[in-house]
Amino acid sequence: MLNTLYLVSLSSLVLIFFALISNYGNRVSNKKILNILSTLSISGYAIPGVILAIAFITFIAWFDENMIKALGFLSIKKIFIGSILGLVIVYFVRFYSLAFNGIKSGYEKMNIAVDESAYLLGYSKTKTFLNIHIPYLRNSLLFVIILISLEIIRELPITLILRPFNFETFATTAYISASEDLLEAAAVPSLCLIIIASFFILLTSKYILRDIDE
Repeated sequence: MLNTLYLVSLSSLVLIFFALISNYGNRVSNKKILNILSTLSISGYAIPGVILAIAFITFIAWFDENMIKALGFLSIKKIFIGSILGLVIVYFVRFYSLAFNGIKSGYEKMNIAVDESAYLLGYSKTKTFLNIHIPYLRNSLLFVIILISLEIIRELPITLILRPFNFETFATTAYISASEDLLEAAAVPSLCLIIIASFFILLTSKYILRDIDE
């Protein structure tokens, strides 16, 4: 359980942080390069998890062999393959579109005049972001965190391929137990997944209903 919560918490923080920065950058800057990079970065969700995991391993192995070792440095395979860092990176590629689009929808409801008024009152861009944008986006952030958490706790291929040795989540434990016909052992993590998912769905429903009422 702790492994699952750890992965969900760490990955959610990373995704939310970069999605916030990207959306804020697009809001305050009209540079086309930022829009192009944002569009490219959200394409990962369309790629199956198993393909992303294998592509990541292949790229790291190639980069390590042809670049790192060629320059005389130590191998970096163990840093990225079979590690939490590797998992978080691939989760980022896979689920960044959820975080980006969720926060983007919140920003689209915020008139740009809000920023201009804040600047007229003497707020800096940083202060405007922290004191105005973040509070305004709290419902969108909550919704994004719920969506990301639901996706990560049930994500199997990426976790199964890239997880560290002897590092199990609810999804991998249920899969391994079921594949060995240990159905009773698979029942507990499966039930935990259902309970956690139900809790997140209830939160989502509350968010949607409150948003409609407002």
